[in-house]
Amino acid sequence: MPAINTRNCQPCTACCEGWLDIDNPLAKAHLGTACTHCTNEGCDIYNERPQDPCRNFHCAWRQEGSLLPYAMRPDQSGVIVMTDQLQWQGEDVIVAVATGSRIPARTFHWLCSLAHLTSRQLAAVEFKKDTQGFNGEFNLRTVGPEEFRQTMVAYFSQKGFTSTHVTREHRVIEWAAH
Repeated sequence: MPAINTRNCQPCTACCEGWLDIDNPLAKAHLGTACTHCTNEGCDIYNERPQDPCRNFHCAWRQEGSLLPYAMRPDQSGVIVMTDQLQWQGEDVIVAVATGSRIPARTFHWLCSLAHLTSRQLAAVEFKKDTQGFNGEFNLRTVGPEEFRQTMVAYFSQKGFTSTHVTREHRVIEWAAH
């Protein structure tokens, strides 16, 4: 597990708001459903929160040596960035999960620049929303070489995702989960 910097999560609760899956007897969150301990001030059981996944999870913004500026804190940027969740060819992939239906364009462009500057690949997940709310479908946008795109296509296909749109000129692919 990466070392943690001195940045404090509170009052950010993006990881508890239902953008990431949490399944623990003390804490549960699923797409569209925040953990019951998530409040406007932060986690109301922060000091007693469960080890897994709550204490064990650290977004890239909190990791020691993070290149993410303050403005990239998840509640400020609209995205939860993780750099220790997925690898490709032995290198960590930048994984970005939207904290809404779309990653803000400015944030996505910043992440693309980070991927370029650090010679890493980027996989960005966005949730589809209809009139009923979040419907469980996802868009996956990858930035990297064609081989990375194909690997991500295969990886997410195994998880039940199906292709909805491919834009090759920008090395971006969008997916929907069914």
